[in-house]
Amino acid sequence: MSADPHDQTRGETAPQFAGNEHAPLSCNEAAALCTKAARGVGMSWGMAEEAGFAAAWLVSHGIDGPTQLRSHLEQAEGLDWEDLCPAVTPGAWQNAKGQAACPIILGATLCDYADLPEGPAPESALSLGPVNAPILLVPFLSELGRRNDLSFVLCWDGGQLRIDGAEKWLDAAADALSVSQLSLTLGVEKAPCHQPCPTTSPNAQTTAATVAVLNKFAMRTTVPATEASRAGAGSNLSDND
Repeated sequence: MSADPHDQTRGETAPQFAGNEHAPLSCNEAAALCTKAARGVGMSWGMAEEAGFAAAWLVSHGIDGPTQLRSHLEQAEGLDWEDLCPAVTPGAWQNAKGQAACPIILGATLCDYADLPEGPAPESALSLGPVNAPILLVPFLSELGRRNDLSFVLCWDGGQLRIDGAEKWLDAAADALSVSQLSLTLGVEKAPCHQPCPTTSPNAQTTAATVAVLNKFAMRTTVPATEASRAGAGSNLSDND
């Protein structure tokens, strides 16, 4: 384990990992790295911050959010993020161009539309269509449910999962939704006021390989040095008195 002071995407004391080491990033480290990695792959800064939130939320609940985000970013790399947005219509939020939706954009949009007619109203259902890395949608649904006193039922071919104020669904979510893609329907129900699910782990037990890939993406947010920038570096004043 060593710190690389030349990597501008990480703090001076943030550890880097090599080989097959586990990389127990804190929630804050995971959020910062994942935000910059998402931005490096082309997300807007706003959506990149949502990606960092989703990864850190999963970490705080004992799920390897950075690896899930890495998988999604690798799938989406090179695509136009605008093509991965949902088309918001009453009862159906499927992607207009036939692409699988980005779970980060989808989750953030669900939160934005929470109080609008097209949004997730109680006793309604939304057809979401194919969604990449569906585990990354869970943090948004959990927080939206907590804020608006809602519970959600995610349904797919062969399974379903209720997301409510209890914490019992977390293990099932990690098992069922940690896949590359699912075609989903979202049921919405009114629920009693509930508190956030308790956190179970302070660190992301992710891998060195995941940290390396996310660092590679994050480095794209830095501006390479040029001859002009090097020539203008430093002060023009003399140190001589």
